[in-house]
Amino acid sequence: DLHSFPTRRSSDLRTCAYLTGTAGADRLVGLDAARGAALIGMMAAHVGLTTCGLTSVPGLLNQAHGRAAVLFSVIAGFSLGIMSGRTAPHTGERLVRTRLRLLVRSALLLALGAVLSTFGTMVAIILGYYAAWLALAIPVLTWRARRLFVLAGLTAVIGPVLVQGVPWALDRAGLTISPAVPDGNDALLSFFFTGAYSGALWMAYIYLGLGLSRLDWSRSADLWRLAGAGALCAGLGCAGGWAASLAVSPQSPDSYHLISPADPAQCRLENAVSPQGPAAPPDAASSSWTVKSGEESGGAVADPGPPGLSQLATAAPHSETPFEALGSGGAAMTLIAVLQLVGRRARHALAPLAAMGSMSLTVYCGHIVVIWAAENPYNPTDNRFFAAMAGGFAVFAMAWLTIWARGPLEHLVHVISVRATRAPGAR
Repeated sequence: DLHSFPTRRSSDLRTCAYLTGTAGADRLVGLDAARGAALIGMMAAHVGLTTCGLTSVPGLLNQAHGRAAVLFSVIAGFSLGIMSGRTAPHTGERLVRTRLRLLVRSALLLALGAVLSTFGTMVAIILGYYAAWLALAIPVLTWRARRLFVLAGLTAVIGPVLVQGVPWALDRAGLTISPAVPDGNDALLSFFFTGAYSGALWMAYIYLGLGLSRLDWSRSADLWRLAGAGALCAGLGCAGGWAASLAVSPQSPDSYHLISPADPAQCRLENAVSPQGPAAPPDAASSSWTVKSGEESGGAVADPGPPGLSQLATAAPHSETPFEALGSGGAAMTLIAVLQLVGRRARHALAPLAAMGSMSLTVYCGHIVVIWAAENPYNPTDNRFFAAMAGGFAVFAMAWLTIWARGPLEHLVHVISVRATRAPGAR
């Protein structure tokens, strides 16, 4: 039980009922590995040297921009499904307890995000957004896969329009999205429309992951179908974004470099992402209604007019468009399914990734601390710092999990949420 846990022998820590489901044979090792891959992708985007093209290591690492955060969000939705019963959603009193646990976890994530923000790194902390998304997903915890997929699709289509249009509409009404007094009351607007991860769109990834968790992941044939469906969505998203960008801007459509240039400076500007990677979208991802257009006359700026479809005609990372959502969401589906297929036959091959993924909160917070402690981590000339960070956390996670079945922060969050909801031993 909870009170005797600290005094148990190390040989019992991974087998006691308190940890059932954490280290059990039914754990989805491919999902843990995908979560680990998302963590490594975030590290690459934050501190790695990345360039365009697919024929070099920096070019391959460049694919993490935007997609790592989306993958992390889809898996967060999948984790919600695991907490709420997977293919047999909780009902009755158990559902009430699950909802309470999610609210407690949301509060803890919000607190952790606030602590990490005090380090003053250039990384936009995602934990506060997760806290909001967990709470927002509570009403749909009992939904089946098909309804969740429909909801994810509608959110991916409507969300970008809201992200672009709501700030403009508020401005037209004489209101503001940036209050003069920074008293925190604009948090809801930030979580939904103006933040680095606008919930009006990013909730689509939570719904997608939750829907995936409701499916049967025990058969290889189903996993192959999921991988194929994800690959199709990824291709349609990229192709659709390219076609739309070509239609609205023939001179500068989305570009996809296959060959890495000898000089990284040759990469086109739209493919360059700020050093923060997934943490901070480029200008193209922000609400374009704020951009001044027209001629200034007498100190006045012409009304830029409502956002047009041109802002949605791209699949670029962090562009927050339906094309990006389709492409990046599909890529996430494919990676999770493929890694689960690999994990079924070669579980040990995924051990480093799975170890990191099984303690993702600890690794995420730890990598923020490492970035804060490093000297000038944002202008890399090579990938040694990134490799050392990723390798170091993989070794730490594997060493930790030889004794304990949860990471330190995961254990803390679990104990607090279980005790707060009076559900000892709950999974």
